[in-house]
Amino acid sequence: MKKFINILSIALSVIACIVIICTFLTSYQFSYIADIFDSYLAIQVIVAITMAVWTIRFWMSERGYRKYLYTVISGCITLALISFIFSMIR
Repeated sequence: MKKFINILSIALSVIACIVIICTFLTSYQFSYIADIFDSYLAIQVIVAITMAVWTIRFWMSERGYRKYLYTVISGCITLALISFIFSMIR
C-alpha cells in the first residue's frame, strides 16, 4: 500500500504539471488545447486530488512532528482548494 501511494503521488504530480502547462498555454492563447483548459478549474481539481494523495503519503511515511505538520499543511491546502472549487461552480 505504501509503495502504491508513493507511485500514485509522483504520477499525479507529473499529471498536475502537464495540466498546468496546458492551462497556461490555452489561457494566454499560445495554443488551443481543449475547452477544459479555458479556466483554472482543471488546475484546482488536479492539485486538490494530488494534495489529498500527498496528505495520505505524509501520514504513512513521515515520523515525529513532521508527520503531523506536513499532513495538516497539505490537508489545509486540499480543503481550501475544494472550497474554492465549490464556490466557483454555483
